[in-house]
Amino acid sequence: MKRLASLNVILVLLAATASAQDKLYLAATETEALVAKEGQRVIVHGETNGSGKSASGTNFVNFKEAVFFLVTFKSDLGQFPDGEPAEAYEGKRLAVEGSISLYQGKPQIKLTDPKQVTVLAPDAVFPPPAETKEAPAAPGKPAMEKPVPAEAPATEAPKRKPPVDPSEYFKKKR
Repeated sequence: MKRLASLNVILVLLAATASAQDKLYLAATETEALVAKEGQRVIVHGETNGSGKSASGTNFVNFKEAVFFLVTFKSDLGQFPDGEPAEAYEGKRLAVEGSISLYQGKPQIKLTDPKQVTVLAPDAVFPPPAETKEAPAAPGKPAMEKPVPAEAPATEAPKRKPPVDPSEYFKKKR
C-alpha cells in the first residue's frame, strides 16, 4: 500500500514538473492560435496600445495590431496597487499568463492579479529560447563547448598476449 502511495506522489511530481516546462507562448497577434486555445492556460506576449476604461470601471488593455486584449473587472482592481491596468500597462511590452476565453469571438485573458503580468524590457528576448539540459556556465566564464569525440586511431594497437601461455594447458598427447 505504501508503495502505491509513493508511486502516486512521484507521478504527481513528474506531471507538475513537465507542465512547468511545457509552457505555451503565443504572440498577441496570433489570433487563430489564441482562439484555438480557448480554455487553456498560455503566456501571451506583445506590445500594448490604445488601452482604456469603460463607464462601469472595467479596464481593457489592448495590444498593438491584435484583436487580443486583457480585461480587468472593477471588482478585481483592488489587487493592482500600482494603478489600474489600463494606465499601468499602456505602451509597454508584456507577457501575460492566464486562461484564454472568448468575448464576441475575440480572445482575451481576465486579469485578476498583477502576478499574471511581466513587463518586458524593450530589448528583452521573448519568448525565452528553449532551455537546454546542459548546466549553465559559471558567472564570468564562457560556456564549455561540447567535447568532440576522439577519432579511432588509424592503426590499432597490437593485441595484448594472455598472461599465461596457452600451450601449457593444451599439450599434445604422445
